[in-house]
Amino acid sequence: MSKDSLQESSLIRSFCQQGKIDEAYRVFLEMKAKDKVASLNALMLLVSGLARLGQLENAFHIFVQLKGMGGYYKRTIYSGLIVALSRAGHYEEASDLLQQAKRHGVGSPMSVFKALVQTLVKSGHSKAAYELYVELKSKNRVPDAAILDDLVFAWSQSGEVDVAYNLLQELILQSGALRPSLFNAVLKGYAMEGRSVDAVKLFKEMESKNIEPNVITYNTLIDMFGKSGNLPEALRLYDTMKKRDISPSVITFSTLINLLGRANLIDEAYEVWTDMRNYGIKPNLITYNTLFKALGRSGHIDAATYIVEQMAEEGVYPDSYTFSILVHSLGKANKLAAAKSLFDKIKSKPGVVDVVTYTSLVSAMGKSGFVDEAEQYFCEMKERGLTPTVVAYSSLIDALTKSGKLEEGYAYFEEMESTGCTPNAVTFNTLIHAFAKAGLPDLTNKLMKEMEARGCGPDPYTYSSLIDGLSKSGSIDAAVKVFNELKSLGAGLTVVVCNSIISAYVRANRIDDALECFNEMPQLGCSPDDWTYRSLCFGLKQAGRIQEAWKIEQLQQLSASKRIPFI
Repeated sequence: MSKDSLQESSLIRSFCQQGKIDEAYRVFLEMKAKDKVASLNALMLLVSGLARLGQLENAFHIFVQLKGMGGYYKRTIYSGLIVALSRAGHYEEASDLLQQAKRHGVGSPMSVFKALVQTLVKSGHSKAAYELYVELKSKNRVPDAAILDDLVFAWSQSGEVDVAYNLLQELILQSGALRPSLFNAVLKGYAMEGRSVDAVKLFKEMESKNIEPNVITYNTLIDMFGKSGNLPEALRLYDTMKKRDISPSVITFSTLINLLGRANLIDEAYEVWTDMRNYGIKPNLITYNTLFKALGRSGHIDAATYIVEQMAEEGVYPDSYTFSILVHSLGKANKLAAAKSLFDKIKSKPGVVDVVTYTSLVSAMGKSGFVDEAEQYFCEMKERGLTPTVVAYSSLIDALTKSGKLEEGYAYFEEMESTGCTPNAVTFNTLIHAFAKAGLPDLTNKLMKEMEARGCGPDPYTYSSLIDGLSKSGSIDAAVKVFNELKSLGAGLTVVVCNSIISAYVRANRIDDALECFNEMPQLGCSPDDWTYRSLCFGLKQAGRIQEAWKIEQLQQLSASKRIPFI
């Protein structure tokens, strides 16, 4: 090799080592144009660098040149390119090249298998990675510990935890590896499959091998037992980890607060929250969301409001999801003043308020009869450049029509059409009920036809809304006509529809007709629910037919005893 070629080869190596692959490739092309050949080492480095950059075509061109430089170097050439391709994430090309090497009788060192297994695992191809492991075993080659390491993690998460456990045992025998992270991976696999017995067995195996469980170990077990309904065991593990001086993490606390909240153990959830603060661990938004859900579900709104103030003091502001949970909870608890106050304090903060938050507030205000406030927030939402969803429009239309503002409600219905927001069955059912109740048959029929033309109904709730609206307007005969038409068609009859006509009969003091419909329900394929029984009992008692009401109550109790509880 000439002195010039040696200098240029040295330059290629230098550029590659500095990560300047494009400049190295430029020198290579200049040499090629002068019919000069770079050194093997320089070309190997250049192939690896080009592969890392994803310039596979250029890398393969040089690879072909390398293969022609002599059989002595073939193993090194193949191995270098396969490793480079693997590290660059090009697992398909690396796998193809490995097969090519086999066909040419070129063996591959363990580093090739290690690199390829790693990239296959990272790309989610754990099965292909495992096949390489099996291939090594079939040739009586001992897989590198790093290969087993990668496979344990991959198979633990792929639903093949038994394979992962066997690989773990092999790894222990081979290298004596007793890292908690490996056991935690398999433990997580058992937990994901709900195999608590195997998880506990592995946990005891860890202890028997003097492997100290860490916070991840306990987090996995606490979550597993909590999800399986064994909350006492989850809490016992929490106490155990504290006694062993293993500091809980934010994940530990979030998991426990969620489990206790779902079990409606709000005081205990708040104690865990206090524990968290005492440990000096800063809650994240997941923790806040979890706690707000628990407090909102139980009606502990004052505590939720206090925590929001704590957040503000610490410079942490709820995101839109968190805030929507809060507003929804405040609305359900009829704490509307608190909802408004909280909203007005925080709405200027970036990222806190979005369409979902406004919709929650519009819905809460509307359902509580604060229609003007609901409309105010709806308009404010639009002024801020947020586009109302069908849920937001439907909530406002429902509030307006229930307060007797039919024209305003219908105007928003027309507005949503003009903005490209398509009304759904809920929107139509709301208006149909309102117009039927107001004694406006023309508009009611128009909406029914439009709903059908759009392919979104009518559904049982539509007919229920129509029957209920007609009866409340005093048009009981029209309501009965709708019900009888449904009966004759043999479609659309559900317990919801039957309840509507029974309530209509009760409202019109036609108790015998209500009883007849009740007795007919099994033939119509409907089973009475609690609403059916309550409505009928109310009508009978109002009519002074106490004995019959008592019999209906007995039937209700008998029906309830036969129901299978939801688990």
